Amino acid sequence: MILASVGLLVALGMVMLASTSYWANGIEQPHLLVSKQAKILIGSFAAGMLIHRLKPEFLRKLAPWIFVFGVVMLVLCYIPRVGVEVNGAKRWVRFPGLPQFQPSEIGKITTILGIAAYYARYVTEVRTFWKGFVIPGIILSVPVLLILFEKDMDTALALGAACGTALFCIGVKFRYLLPVILIGGFLGYTMVMEDETRRQRIDAWMHLEENLKEYQDTNRQQWRSLLAFGNGGPEGVGLGNGVEKHGYLPEAHTDFIYPVIGEELGLYYTLGVLMCYVALAIGGFLVAVNAPDVFGRAVALGLTMMLLLPALINIGVTIGSLPNAGLPLPFVSYGGTNLMFSLWSVALLLSVNRATQLHALDESEACIPKPIAMKL
Repeated sequence: MILASVGLLVALGMVMLASTSYWANGIEQPHLLVSKQAKILIGSFAAGMLIHRLKPEFLRKLAPWIFVFGVVMLVLCYIPRVGVEVNGAKRWVRFPGLPQFQPSEIGKITTILGIAAYYARYVTEVRTFWKGFVIPGIILSVPVLLILFEKDMDTALALGAACGTALFCIGVKFRYLLPVILIGGFLGYTMVMEDETRRQRIDAWMHLEENLKEYQDTNRQQWRSLLAFGNGGPEGVGLGNGVEKHGYLPEAHTDFIYPVIGEELGLYYTLGVLMCYVALAIGGFLVAVNAPDVFGRAVALGLTMMLLLPALINIGVTIGSLPNAGLPLPFVSYGGTNLMFSLWSVALLLSVNRATQLHALDESEACIPKPIAMKL
């Protein structure tokens, strides 16, 4: 289920990128974005094959160092000449000889591995207050706050929600988590209301169908997105025949590629994308349920939620159910860093599943009765 759903999403993403990249990149190099994405896809797939062979026990030993590496990469966003600021957000870093990338994508995986390794070590302390809730909460807050102050509130929210879900399913008491949820919601609301740009997005979303001058620029993306879905209807206007990508719908190849699918391929394909994410969710949760230890269960839960939440937020934004956010559609939107680490997350999921199958095989062989003969 995991392989089939991810394969279909990646294939559809490459097709739609070929359809939209011509208008996104210009007439001189119309297929530049497609070639970049294809190279990253091939490299990520090759590396994912190696990650798939890693044993969870090996990852568990390295998890603390991997977590520290992720935190250091997030800190680099704040260092001058290394961190790159775009539109007031410090989400990118650039090293000589390497393309620009987002450390937050690394931080998502490293945080999940670090939290999983912690609970695997203190498995008997899961339901206690200090070792089961306070200390892992402090560990989790470090990368979440670093991502939040990069002005990447959506990724910080998704990471916090994914890890919080994993904590609850592992066994942390809900009465410990509830105050954090309430305080986090209040602080998030305060940050949104005090930020003029975010507040304008909320106001524009609440008046999405109004063409008032103060809302036209802010709600343009979501309004054109709804028009794209309406133009497509059940069967679509045909691959490559969409009109909203011709400069009317900004970011048609990244954050708003889902409406282009609806316009060109129709309702059936957009529902198919949803079914792929449902299949991915079921497969990831089955891997978590069948995992033989806490580390594998926490890794599978965290990674599955980390793949699903951005997808739900992105789709909710494009259909007008949520305010505008900056999260891409995993496996489908253009973005090398997101595609790379999404595929590596799937590889880690399959690694946990492979270890579970080997563990079940060892147990079944141990239960086979063997005749014993004694020589006199």
